[in-house]
Amino acid sequence: MDNALSQKVSDTLDLIRKVWDKVRNQNPFIAFSTGKDSLLVAALIYEAIAPERPVCLYSHHDLEFECHLEYLNILEDRFDVQQVHPFLSYFELMERGISFLTLKDPWCVPMLVGTGILEWLRKNGAKSPEACFMFRGMSGTEYSHKFHTVIEKYDRLNLPTMNPILNFRKEEILSVLKERYQLPLNPIYEHMDRTYCICCYTSDEKRQKYSNENHPEVCQKYYSQIENLLFDSGLIEKTSLESKYKTKEEKLEKHGFCTLASNERAKHSGSGKIKARIRSNCLPNQGTIMD
Repeated sequence: MDNALSQKVSDTLDLIRKVWDKVRNQNPFIAFSTGKDSLLVAALIYEAIAPERPVCLYSHHDLEFECHLEYLNILEDRFDVQQVHPFLSYFELMERGISFLTLKDPWCVPMLVGTGILEWLRKNGAKSPEACFMFRGMSGTEYSHKFHTVIEKYDRLNLPTMNPILNFRKEEILSVLKERYQLPLNPIYEHMDRTYCICCYTSDEKRQKYSNENHPEVCQKYYSQIENLLFDSGLIEKTSLESKYKTKEEKLEKHGFCTLASNERAKHSGSGKIKARIRSNCLPNQGTIMD
């Protein structure tokens, strides 16, 4: 690593220690996806506050690649990773009437990740999410990083959160993981640029091809449900979309789901029910934690 990157790491470690001193009694945990960003967050935190070893929570559900579990075995000597599971799987939620995932309503976070995390927090004595604290791997590589701050409330789960690597670029993350921590990446990176799910509303042709070849049954079930919901039901014809946006190619192959007004099924949405369970008024503001 060059001097500038070494200094950035040093500054981040100091900031993590400062925050940790204020949140160590708030059921702090690391949101762990098995991806490079959350891996770096875990490595930085473990170095900053050693010998303390906060838990890394990984939510495994029916759209996750099984290789993620194999990867966790590789990391078991380095981090305390615990698996959590959602109340209901993706396909169970679809069968119960929730709308499919879209860019407009990505309910996968509260429903497939959040419910397992909330249950873990409850079992550890937390009275509400606001009384807890999450460390998250949001990096400067993410398109949405400009909408986040180092200390914030993660709205999808109403959790006070720190994003320690918000100013780290992809190349810097890879360099630190390799040169400072000698940590291997998830093997899924050999096939895609992120640790996506088997099927995802942000998928592209390359990822779809890999998923179809390696998990054909999951893909068939995933797309069949959406096809049934949109086309067999006639719902697509009730929208105000232009004809060119009502084709199966557009909706299933290109994943143009965000253009569909799926409000007709919003009353079935489980994400709203989860969010309703979480009250927000106890969040320590950024100044309180950073002072």
